[in-house]
Amino acid sequence: MDELLLLLLKRRADTRPLRITTTEIGEALSMSQQNASRRLAELEKEGWVERNADGIMLTKKSKDELAGLYSTLQNVFENSERAVELDGQVVSGLGEGKYYLSMSKYKTQIKEKLGFVPFPGTLNIQIKKEEMWKKKAILQMDPVIINGFRDKDRSYGDLFAYKCRMKGLKDGCALIVPLRTHHGDDVMELICPLNIKKRLSLKDGDCVRVMV
Repeated sequence: MDELLLLLLKRRADTRPLRITTTEIGEALSMSQQNASRRLAELEKEGWVERNADGIMLTKKSKDELAGLYSTLQNVFENSERAVELDGQVVSGLGEGKYYLSMSKYKTQIKEKLGFVPFPGTLNIQIKKEEMWKKKAILQMDPVIINGFRDKDRSYGDLFAYKCRMKGLKDGCALIVPLRTHHGDDVMELICPLNIKKRLSLKDGDCVRVMV
């Protein structure tokens, strides 16, 4: 999280326009006035803050991000198990999971590091907009790294795996985040030793819950 956004939040720029100069920002954050001016301009360009004659104010985008950060930190400090419950909807994939999970060098590592041989295919879960902060919380956890490799034709990237459980399913699962993927940021992939869609009779649009 950008320290400048946190400073603006502390000065309550989330509720009203804040009158503050870049010199004051620089002094508060131990940086030059020029750097403070540049940072503020970048935040405005990226839609994190708005500036007008009344002052500087945090946008809805930044307030949502800060609220997500607060929930993440609250979860970490108040729950020793760091459990995150992620809700999403089942969506069709592009066949990528079936392709790379069929490769022995990935399958062998998943068996060794996660304790199961994955079904050749992933369950694709589209995360609701209001749940995206939970994905960020998960990505801050230490992953199980499934190392990439290279063959004579091309290289295959690392897979970051996060052990999890899925509501209604006894078998262990893992959310995986490929280093290279064609999915959007709002889609995560779930692997399991069985065909999750078939076992739970899931179809596109069904809601699912994953506990990490």
